Amino acid sequence: MDVIATTAEQDSTESRFAEKVTPYLRDLMESSEAIREMYQLNPELENLEADTSVDLLNEKTSTPVFGTVKKYEGQLLALLSYTCVSNCRYCERQDRVGVGLDSAGRLTKEKIDNIIDYVAGDETIYEVIASGGDPLTNPKGLRYLFEELSKLEHVKVLRIHTRFPLQNPDKVDLKLMADLSQLREAVYFSLHIDHPDELTPKAIKLIAELKAMGYIMITQTVFLKGINDSVETLKDLFLKLFELGVRPYYIYHGQEVTSTRRFVMDLDDEVNIMTDLRNQLSGLAFPQHVIDIPGASGKVVVPSNHWSYDSGSVSDFKGKRVTTSDWNEIAQGKGH
Repeated sequence: MDVIATTAEQDSTESRFAEKVTPYLRDLMESSEAIREMYQLNPELENLEADTSVDLLNEKTSTPVFGTVKKYEGQLLALLSYTCVSNCRYCERQDRVGVGLDSAGRLTKEKIDNIIDYVAGDETIYEVIASGGDPLTNPKGLRYLFEELSKLEHVKVLRIHTRFPLQNPDKVDLKLMADLSQLREAVYFSLHIDHPDELTPKAIKLIAELKAMGYIMITQTVFLKGINDSVETLKDLFLKLFELGVRPYYIYHGQEVTSTRRFVMDLDDEVNIMTDLRNQLSGLAFPQHVIDIPGASGKVVVPSNHWSYDSGSVSDFKGKRVTTSDWNEIAQGKGH
């Protein structure tokens, strides 16, 4: 198993999660407070060096070959790049993206070959997800990976998970996207989107173009305190996506890593919002509310207030029970 670079091995200029924003987002930041909060570095609140030893979601211990994560039966995550065109301040992979491995950037052909060989040797893998960083920052690697995987009969589903179209829509390689959309009957395109202000005319046009290519369009969202922590904001977002023919898939409980504490909401507040949304939205416009459990295994669906339950603890996919106090300690490096 390859080892992630440690803090001591990093160059001093890479010891913090740097601000990195495209000109497109800079323009949006002029008119949108939400975009500013998502991308603008706050030196008073982000005054800690990135801890590259952290493994909050057991990803590093679930790495069969470099650049992959395998936590679920039949599925493999391929981290094609450890860089993004813009750095979200609440990124849960601040131990790898933007510091340490960001200098290496994109996976080389040799490392992608290792991933392909691994998938070829495990016929239980039916789904491969290209992620990162952002896989669209490694277009050649993404093409090579997907074209080679499409030759493997047991790989039935390909997925691209990206934030690039909302950060730099003019730079998305439409020829590449069109080619990849035809490699399988089901090629999913998942956009990470957190606020209605991200659905600009350019982003909406690009979504329409991707849909026309044949992609099954889904989204993922993260609960962010002070940004989308209201029924009105999320209802607006999910309805707009629904109207565009994009299926809201997941909304995550935010994870507390080095500098994200200011974004993390109380779980009960999230549940209250999701309960109200469930009462108001069509099922197709309503995403699953999930927790990727720190120190455990699995994205577990959070019940709404329509049920009586104990929100203070949860069992993962392997039956391990974790309390909310446990995962707060794990996030702060005090527990295992």
